[in-house]
Amino acid sequence: MEPDLTANAESGGNPTLRGLIRDAIAAAGGRIPFARFMELALYHPDHGYYLGEQRRPGRGGDFLTAPEAHPFFGLALSRQVAECWERLGRPDPFVVREYGAGVGALAYDIVTGLEGNAPGCRAALRYRLVEPNPHRRAEALAAMAEVGLGDVVTAEDPPPPGGDSPPITGVALANEVADALPVHRLVLRGGAPRECWVASDGERFHWEEGPISAHALGAELLADLAAAGIGPADLGEGAVLDISPAAAAWFGGVARGLERGYAVVLDYGYPAAELYRGHRLGGTLRAYHAHDVSDDPFRRVGDQDLTAHVDFTALERAGRAAGLVPVGFTTQGAALAGLGLGDLLVELGRDPATTMAEYLAAQAATLRLIDPGGLGRFGVLVMATDPALATEPPLRAFAVAPPPF
Repeated sequence: MEPDLTANAESGGNPTLRGLIRDAIAAAGGRIPFARFMELALYHPDHGYYLGEQRRPGRGGDFLTAPEAHPFFGLALSRQVAECWERLGRPDPFVVREYGAGVGALAYDIVTGLEGNAPGCRAALRYRLVEPNPHRRAEALAAMAEVGLGDVVTAEDPPPPGGDSPPITGVALANEVADALPVHRLVLRGGAPRECWVASDGERFHWEEGPISAHALGAELLADLAAAGIGPADLGEGAVLDISPAAAAWFGGVARGLERGYAVVLDYGYPAAELYRGHRLGGTLRAYHAHDVSDDPFRRVGDQDLTAHVDFTALERAGRAAGLVPVGFTTQGAALAGLGLGDLLVELGRDPATTMAEYLAAQAATLRLIDPGGLGRFGVLVMATDPALATEPPLRAFAVAPPPF
């Protein structure tokens, strides 16, 4: 069913932030691209969902990320990090730059994993947390200092808009980052894209269809689809496409911050040919609050998370433009299988100190991480700075073939 783009949705959430967004709409002449709305709702420096003092993600928050499901996620990824270090010739220092690092849960598990399976890599490691929320950065650094990792795990300020991070040799890692970057919402009319703008009647925000904005890059999306043999007629009249030039620009910056090494992105999404088809043609934009999900971005503004599926074709295009070469694309379930997630569970079961409750919790988390209907279907894109780093044999993350989409 084609979504009703003119329907008003009840606003809510942070009244100050709602007022700031209404001011932005008025200043722009009566409407703004949804990407601007999403940017303010999530990243306003004082009121944005991701930049507030309150910690949002987790079991008590609005969603559960893979690192919070179980330490096995980071322990398995540490094996891929170690293999990257080996293929790079065991550099010292060896930098892991993690984007969207939060309170450092994934960093801790990766460092712990390296201590057990690659002590040489651990000795060369310099782990940098790139986290835009100053409260989360402070918590992460305090936690690392408490467990004696303050000299290994440090914070790095996100690059300024349009800027790049200092170049490193190592791995640039991003888990569930690109899905939360602003998207433009497009709708196909007569085979051509138009934009769904955000307007306000003074109290409520609503969609208003109009010409495509300068930064929406709808032509690039249609070109990617055409390359996959998909034309406007295949998508159908009224198809809704959520696209993120911001995610592509971000990944270009990630690539330029690599002097030599690998970029690893884990997120929910698909290549363009799979993403923009079937039931997803109603759009993939979703709002999360207290573990509830909706397709209404105008409720609880500032108090709910907003995400959209990642177009991995667009990320790869941005990586290529910045000089990277593809290493591979797979699903998270397949990648974790190749990295020995199952072996970790077996080892835990063989440990006489493991209680039944601990084992069953780990077993449930393992199934959640590889579930093809959940976290297991997330995409994993790896690119490298040098074609020699992308040659056979494949990295361990690609040792197991993924199931068909």
